[in-house]
Amino acid sequence: MARRIPAAPILLALLAAGCGAPADDDDSAVTENVFEPSLIYEGDIAVLRVGGTPYEMGVQHGTLLREELLDGAAWIEGSELGLLEPLADHYGLLDEAYANSYPDVIDECQGIVDAMDDDLWSMDRCLLVAYGDVVLEVMNHELGCSQFVARDPATADGSLIHARNLDWAKVDHIIDHPTLIVRFPDEGLANVAFGFPGNVSPYSGMNAAGLSLASNEAHGLNYPDRTGRSHTQMTRQLLASAHSLDEVRAFYGAEDHISTELVVVADGVAGEASVFEMTGEGMAERPLNSHGVVYATNHFVDPGMAALHQPPAEGSEARYQRLDMLLTPDGDASLHGQLALESAVAVLRDTHNPVTGETHPTDLEDGGDSLANNGAIQSMVFLPVTGSIYVADGGVPIPQNPFAGFSLDDLFQVPDAAGPDPGSVP
Repeated sequence: MARRIPAAPILLALLAAGCGAPADDDDSAVTENVFEPSLIYEGDIAVLRVGGTPYEMGVQHGTLLREELLDGAAWIEGSELGLLEPLADHYGLLDEAYANSYPDVIDECQGIVDAMDDDLWSMDRCLLVAYGDVVLEVMNHELGCSQFVARDPATADGSLIHARNLDWAKVDHIIDHPTLIVRFPDEGLANVAFGFPGNVSPYSGMNAAGLSLASNEAHGLNYPDRTGRSHTQMTRQLLASAHSLDEVRAFYGAEDHISTELVVVADGVAGEASVFEMTGEGMAERPLNSHGVVYATNHFVDPGMAALHQPPAEGSEARYQRLDMLLTPDGDASLHGQLALESAVAVLRDTHNPVTGETHPTDLEDGGDSLANNGAIQSMVFLPVTGSIYVADGGVPIPQNPFAGFSLDDLFQVPDAAGPDPGSVP
């Protein structure tokens, strides 16, 4: 089922070599591709394609996902998130969101709002959602994300695997409307984010240069800096501009950081990956270790950074310990050397808490402090080398659903694109 808006085709630059090759400095590595904004459903997953200027992408976003956005707004009005909005305004977060957001974020929000022409999805609401990582930290929201990257010698065939569970308290709007947002910016790289209607600044995504990025929240010791940039908005910038882990590193080093965050980055071209631990006061990088793995939950591990956030929650430490057990050569229940797409999905579905020794039922929701039980509302695996994304397709418990596969070439409408292999993980 597809819905398309009646707009003139937009000519956009795509990487001629497909999604795995970095662009050159000149135009020799790009080709023109005719693109039409569209919304197509693959199972429960919405695939939204937008392109052009940030404002044009916003208009397309608001037009095609109008009903989904109104459904989300109605849910927000009746949930605790509806109470967070006036609190965020009281704490000055709304003014800061306007002052600190990148211009392209503001422009895309303006496009969504203009297309919607409905008070339920206002500019204030759009920008607060786009400033969500800072709002979550200020409100001291409970956290539960888990990520890992593995390559040779941890993977069975030496390939690079980046897997993540996005965990918050249950947010029906995200659970009910999983959306792959495919952006063809008129300036920059085509990229795809796994998010939800109205998600202007991504928490998870991959771009045409073979980079995948995903963020985990953490809580700083103090209120975040009053000026600087949101990390999820930084992810948006990087998905549209960065070709390598080196470029990501340079970007983070040059930006002014507001909140406390962990961002995991995998580089499919170089076969590298790192966890960036960042606050307004400093930054550290943890690359793949000698075992070919790196992982993160919701606390800092670098000795110099650990003192810059609140003491880690028991759940964050338990999930980190479980990843250590599953991913390192000497860990109990180790999958080291055997990791592949299917076993990466098995890690995301794991329900064992190594601290309590309890293995929880798979349908336990938002509890147990295990990888899969702690409120996972999105689960995904990125394969940056082959340009494939696998996302859990179905309701709660999210990680236990089949993982539907998508290829970047297909999402980016590359002619004669092949689908992912395999097409799904049961």
